[in-house]
Amino acid sequence: MLTKISLTFGSRQILQSIIDKYPERHFKLMQTTTHTRKLALFDLSGKDTIFKSPVELSVLDETLDANLNGLFYYQSFQVNGDRQKLLYNSLQKVIEDPSDMNGGYLLSVDNKVEATTLVLLTSWKDFESLTNWQNSESFKSLKNFTSMGSDNSYYDEIYKSVF
Repeated sequence: MLTKISLTFGSRQILQSIIDKYPERHFKLMQTTTHTRKLALFDLSGKDTIFKSPVELSVLDETLDANLNGLFYYQSFQVNGDRQKLLYNSLQKVIEDPSDMNGGYLLSVDNKVEATTLVLLTSWKDFESLTNWQNSESFKSLKNFTSMGSDNSYYDEIYKSVF
């Protein structure tokens, strides 16, 4: 079972040099679907980060046989007060009923400033599978948390593999 995931951002040249320097790691080089020059390197080895400027995440829950192949859908949620438990329960239900996703992880951000931030990292066969899920009842349970407000912060990004 994976207990931690880290990621970092940079140019293809810099990220490729990290991949070359640490061949024993399980890396996924991904680019956003909206900006072809925005690259992220995910370290799925479960080991301590080797990145100089990492986003470090701890695994709180995962789908059975989580398989991170295909598209990644990264969703970051931050809510205040009583809504934190409601958000956690809603995200956990998504993980427990994975529908057509390849796999998924419920994560927490490992830094004091963002300690209340929860991340849902899911993997999808293709855009159609992801879009179908975004129109499902399962996704609708997250709607209260996917807009910006005074007690709510949300960010999402779709990543595809770089070959």
